[in-house]
Amino acid sequence: MNRRASDDRFEGRLDYIDGLRAVAVLLVMLFHARVHMPGTPLDHLFLEGTHGVDLFFVLSGFCLSLPTLTKLRDAGAARFDLVGFAAKRFLRIFPPYAVAVVLFAGVGTYAIHNGFALPAGMRPHFELTDVMAELFFFDRMNEHINQSFWSLALEFRWYFIFPVALAIWAARPRALLALIFAAVIASELTRATSTDVGVMPAFLLGIVAAQIRVRDHPIASFAPLIGILGVVAALLLERGYHFPVQTNFGWHVVAFALVVLAGRERWLHALLSQRALIAIGTASYSIYLVHEPIVSATVAALGPRIGAASAMLVAIALGLAGGFFMWTIVERPITDRTIVTAFVALSDRWIRGLFSLTGIPPHIDLASQPSVAGASVGNPPNLIELQPAALRRSG
Repeated sequence: MNRRASDDRFEGRLDYIDGLRAVAVLLVMLFHARVHMPGTPLDHLFLEGTHGVDLFFVLSGFCLSLPTLTKLRDAGAARFDLVGFAAKRFLRIFPPYAVAVVLFAGVGTYAIHNGFALPAGMRPHFELTDVMAELFFFDRMNEHINQSFWSLALEFRWYFIFPVALAIWAARPRALLALIFAAVIASELTRATSTDVGVMPAFLLGIVAAQIRVRDHPIASFAPLIGILGVVAALLLERGYHFPVQTNFGWHVVAFALVVLAGRERWLHALLSQRALIAIGTASYSIYLVHEPIVSATVAALGPRIGAASAMLVAIALGLAGGFFMWTIVERPITDRTIVTAFVALSDRWIRGLFSLTGIPPHIDLASQPSVAGASVGNPPNLIELQPAALRRSG
């Protein structure tokens, strides 16, 4: 019996995905509460909350690829609009991030000049050049005004390779799976040890998860087993040397399995679609941007007075409150559909001009073989073949 959740609004907002975002940000908040107050009960369990970031990465690849893969399934062809993608991603990510950078830079500068120590979640000293580097995602030194900002630079760079990765998946899925395997080997066993390489599999697995969702692939039924094997592999990798320290491929597999399972199992779908989780998931980006300094300052101030557990609960509550405030005044207004549509139209000519200057096509045409487009949902294909004219510059 197929127990898959019945929500097929692939191009709309999936409630359970917001629920997964909520799980991800709450895990990260628990991790930071523990980091800034070591010695809490269930210490190691809270440490594993860091892998909420892995879940965010998988969800990113999933959400970005789902609309295009859905069109490929339904029509056998899809046009990936690079110009619109660039405009929407910029509007979605940069303004809240820039506000957060300026906010923490201003508060931090005031505190430093008045002899106050900054919270543990912030860089203790910084200059104007550090602020500018942060704004432009220059993270070579991997030191951030707000330590949670480390993942935003990766996300930004991911947008440059995502269209290529999606095209590779549409043309030759096994080639993308080989790329995932190569990234794991490179990050774990060679000197190609960069965080970008280390977390790339999580992004790419998001594309695979979206394809499984779109095609209702039978492999989804093995998600629990895949998740269990992923946990075992992750814990084993944690015992030895690997890079980056923040994560390993086992946790990427766990996050991938959770995303696949949540799209299939009705009970999990319903659990993740609770209003409170949807609300937190909707504001999760703003929460992520501002929570760590709030959490670290709160546990440091209240921990010795009211105890670790109580201080952590208060810290998480205040971190959520700060995030919702940020979402209300910054993120929500700029992500209004009218604003997004106007911004895309306004920036279209400028982005096209930049693409023309650099030789980047304005869109990528993806097409599947007729047999694939007409395949039954119960018998999903292993490959989506790309027509010879699938990648071409047009217009």
